[in-house]
Amino acid sequence: MLIRSEYGAVTRPIPARLAPALLTVAATALPGVASGAGGLHWFESPALLAMLGIAFAAAAGLLACHLALLSAARSASLPASTLPGALIAGALPVLSTAALLVPLAITSYAALRLPRFRFAALAGMGGIGAAFAALPLHSPALRVAGSLAMLAAAALQMRRDAQPAENDNDNDRDAPVLTFWSLPEAPLRATQPVRTSSPALGE
Repeated sequence: MLIRSEYGAVTRPIPARLAPALLTVAATALPGVASGAGGLHWFESPALLAMLGIAFAAAAGLLACHLALLSAARSASLPASTLPGALIAGALPVLSTAALLVPLAITSYAALRLPRFRFAALAGMGGIGAAFAALPLHSPALRVAGSLAMLAAAALQMRRDAQPAENDNDNDRDAPVLTFWSLPEAPLRATQPVRTSSPALGE
């Protein structure tokens, strides 16, 4: 169901705005959970528990911020909803490498086809590559570095999406309102109609 605001713009209800991001998080996390514990055994050492806590806290905070931005936005594109959600879910170090497949697919598509998301997508792909390489190398530090890179890429894209659009064409829906409230260029300089001579008036 669509909701029409007082200014004539049609907005989607909040659940519909959050659905793409939540579905992407679920599609990313569920394969990582179903295929095994993933990197949980890397954090049996007390020295690495702090890094696990940092990764979880950062992911939870960014996901909450992402959902809040989507709920407040009038409209959001599908890549703007799914790209940060996939990177945040894939950044959890305890998930297996199966959780990196959805983020890899989304970032690859964004890097090739969507210039506006290219920089964040490439940064996310770097983190995904580090996370993939950490498994055969048995390097927990590399896995955590990949997680932090994915979280940084998601935060970068979220910050860019939260900024006002630089393209004036994005604000075309406000043009009727601006036109209605705009004033004449020179309201105090009203010109009188030009009088013409008329033989009937003796001029």
